Amino acid sequence: MDKATFRRILFIGPALLLASSVVACGLLTPSPPPAAPPTPPSAQPPPVAESQPPEQLLPADEAADGEEWNTVETFTGEGNETTPPFHISGAKWRITWAIAAEYPEYAAFDLFVHPEGRYSTPTKKISHSGDGSGDTVYIYEGGRDYYFKVIAANLRSWAIRVEDDTTDASPSPIQITRIYYKGRDFFETGKRRYEIAEADEDEEIYSEIEADEYVEIKNQGDCWQNIAGWKLKNISRGGPSFIFPVHMPCSCSWYDDWEDCVENCHPPRPCALAPHQSIRVYTGEVHPESGGFCFYCEPGDIWNNEVPDTAVLYDSGGEEVSKSSYIIPAENGVSSSE
Repeated sequence: MDKATFRRILFIGPALLLASSVVACGLLTPSPPPAAPPTPPSAQPPPVAESQPPEQLLPADEAADGEEWNTVETFTGEGNETTPPFHISGAKWRITWAIAAEYPEYAAFDLFVHPEGRYSTPTKKISHSGDGSGDTVYIYEGGRDYYFKVIAANLRSWAIRVEDDTTDASPSPIQITRIYYKGRDFFETGKRRYEIAEADEDEEIYSEIEADEYVEIKNQGDCWQNIAGWKLKNISRGGPSFIFPVHMPCSCSWYDDWEDCVENCHPPRPCALAPHQSIRVYTGEVHPESGGFCFYCEPGDIWNNEVPDTAVLYDSGGEEVSKSSYIIPAENGVSSSE
């Protein structure tokens, strides 16, 4: 081999070795592709507050010294509603209400407190609009049935808790539930003259005014209750008093035939109230369908139409069982009570 050939081999060998190294490196470590442009994040909907069960919205109110609060009912809903009636035994009770709304600035909530009765006037009105979630309101009357009318708009839910102050509440199931104080029966009064032993005398005519007034009494328990010897009295005027007889009132003149009279009047029935039975004691009328009890008061008008009177029911031992007054609507439409 001549020198020229040997030099060419020395030059070509390293060149081939370098080229193969470059190719091998290119296959093992390819260049990274160009980075893709970042994807913009998708728009997320605004979070919606989770809806709580309505009864969990109600705050707990602490009792003051000497108070004992008992939950009577809890009502929940979303829109307009008239609740079933409930009974308040004590002379003081409270309403705790709460609302939940997605947009509080548009929330509206009206709560009307009605005593039970067909044409009752609201005892209390609670109105709320805009921000805020609830409150506690105290009512200083009781001894009867009530119900709520709720008017609600733009709410997810509302809740109402009724609590009775049982500190002075009677344990008896017999309670005064209504006083119908403004009767519709009116008769004129006057004088008439008559002769006795050749002398002229004036006799006052005692007409029965508002003879259809009545006090309603209900047995709210699940057992029969004997009320013989119990007394119902208007303590605001000091009287009159009605004492329940030993037997239920009954007269054959109330019935169309003798068989009905025998079935309902004989033998005499004890003066007792069946479970959940209501009776009425009228001022000057007899209504057999509600017990037949009557004050037989002349000239009538036992219950004041201007200032609320208070009725008290005593048991046969003279212990107070139930006390109740009533609401007289004022001229401006706002109710007033004792």
